[in-house]
Amino acid sequence: MIGNKYGKVIILALINILAVCFVYNNVATDNSNIVHGQVEEGEVVKDTAEVVKHVDQTNISDGKSDRMAEHRQSSELDNNSEDTRDTVKQASDTNSESQVSISPVNKDGQDNFKHDAVMSMKNLLSIQIHALRVNRTTTVSSEPVQDEELDRRLLDSSEIDLSPPNPIIISSPISIGDQDSFHKLMDERSELLHKHCSGRENMAGVTSNWMYALESKSLVWCPVYKAASTNWMHNLLHLAGKKEEDIQKIISDHPRQPNDQARVVAPILSSSKLRKLSTSAQFKGMLVVRHPFDRLLSAFRDKLERCHGLDNTTLQTEWYYKTYGKKIVNKFRKSAEQRFGPDYFSEENNFGSPLPIASGWRSSLLPSWWEFVQYILHTSPSRYDEHWKPASIYCAVCSFPFNHILHFENIQQEEKFFAEEMSSSDLIHPRWENRNDEGLAKEDILGKYFNLLDDQDINALYKIYKDDFLMFGYQFEYKHFRFNVES
Repeated sequence: MIGNKYGKVIILALINILAVCFVYNNVATDNSNIVHGQVEEGEVVKDTAEVVKHVDQTNISDGKSDRMAEHRQSSELDNNSEDTRDTVKQASDTNSESQVSISPVNKDGQDNFKHDAVMSMKNLLSIQIHALRVNRTTTVSSEPVQDEELDRRLLDSSEIDLSPPNPIIISSPISIGDQDSFHKLMDERSELLHKHCSGRENMAGVTSNWMYALESKSLVWCPVYKAASTNWMHNLLHLAGKKEEDIQKIISDHPRQPNDQARVVAPILSSSKLRKLSTSAQFKGMLVVRHPFDRLLSAFRDKLERCHGLDNTTLQTEWYYKTYGKKIVNKFRKSAEQRFGPDYFSEENNFGSPLPIASGWRSSLLPSWWEFVQYILHTSPSRYDEHWKPASIYCAVCSFPFNHILHFENIQQEEKFFAEEMSSSDLIHPRWENRNDEGLAKEDILGKYFNLLDDQDINALYKIYKDDFLMFGYQFEYKHFRFNVES
């Protein structure tokens, strides 16, 4: 009798364990396995019913053995088995219930233990049946999910930025093969200037103090600063026929003052003399122009982003810092810190410079590019320094007949043919003064700095320098901007 009692307990425990493994193995499968299992749902339900039936028969058999030993409890055990079968039958026939819950019958002693085990097993099996029935309504669609918003964005070309990461300022290189092609290029540029000057009223007149004239060469030059201006101050000395020792003496007499050096051979002429000179058949009114944004950035990096002294003890003697830099910082530093954060001007961040300073030095006392641009946008162009004043304003290009407009971007080639035209090929040579690019492409440098500006800032800058773009044929492509670019 003892063997039978413990034997049936072991059997019930094993069945319970098998049921648990069966349930968890099926629940843990992925959706595809669940869907596959739905096809065999009928077999699972059938097998479940057979297991329940086998358990009930075991309980009945065990009950008969118990009645031989304990006759008083036999009728109660049979009644419990019948109740259990009715409950399982109801669970198997009910499809609408979300979960089948079978409440165990409370009994004392050994029968209560057996009954609880059987009920636990039946509850687990009923959960598996319900899982199969619920998932039978789940369908796996082979059709892709359609996202209308995604489709709209894919069809909208404005949402896809295919522009290069850096600005494009030269659409195509210029090649000059001979003097004829050089003259044709000069005529085209003069015509473009005349086209955009035509019909304008109240244009400012020429400021003779800013012009450099060599009467012996019938040459009048207006320096566009940061566009090979220092080089051409030296060129004037050579074009004037000065010997090398004379040139060195002029330089030593006016150290670090190329403007004063050039004035030795090209003194200021009156406006009337300039006009008379411009009427001669050999007259050459010359400009060297540069892409407006490239020139603006070059001026900032050379004059305000760095100091040229040995250390910061020279800061108070820096003319550009005292005249512009200090005021710019006082006015716009708070806004810059709010925009970029206080760490933006840390030493680790080059004191707010996108690139390390290769020569000279920099500190947080000097203005950043963004602060300089805010100064430009909040100041009248008539008050700009000559290094960043629009060339069209500084040289009054609509009021003087400039017929030789050289581009800084192609200066070596164009200078060569211009020197030939003046029969001075042996006097003009390429020189690079105040170079501040550290060997980087200008497009790379422009990209780093213009990336710090808002769209509104860039648009406002273009409005200020628009005449320089139009009159000298420059373009600017960056992100979604297409300044002076034909569509």
